[in-house]
Amino acid sequence: MKRFISILIALLLAVLPALAQEEQFSAFDHVILHTINGKYVVYEFPDITLYLPSEWEDAITVEQKENGIAFYQTASLEKWAEKGFPNGGFFFELCASKDEDFRDLPAYKDLGFCDHVGLFFYLVVPSDYPAYMEDEAIRAEYDEMSGRIDEVAEMARFAPSLHFYTDDIVETDAGMS
Repeated sequence: MKRFISILIALLLAVLPALAQEEQFSAFDHVILHTINGKYVVYEFPDITLYLPSEWEDAITVEQKENGIAFYQTASLEKWAEKGFPNGGFFFELCASKDEDFRDLPAYKDLGFCDHVGLFFYLVVPSDYPAYMEDEAIRAEYDEMSGRIDEVAEMARFAPSLHFYTDDIVETDAGMS
């Protein structure tokens, strides 16, 4: 009987973390696509899709964080990193939550509730000004790009209603895992 209980406990210890993991936001894996019309770079996650302006493709850096996936203006990120500041050029971070505690954040864009997975999706946006200000061209690029974050938030779509904006999406990059 002790052996049976030991095996049962071992199985529970092995299975419970896996079950808990399934309830976590697992949308960090994604595929990068492009619309045929060339207007958008599409970041397709398992449960949500973001449409970023195609002009951003070579101007952004994407990093997986503990709680989401962060998007930065590459030029500001690199210049601030040279000065020892690792998060310069921050645009937004895609995150998800089981509750609405994110509404206490100083700055965010609510993307809505996804019934499919039972999570609220949102973009954490900067509450300060993280552009590299010593270079006018970099600052101007950041300002133009950050002015379009509302557009990114408005165009976000949950699965299974993916590809709302075009039926012609072509895979061009494997994305991250």
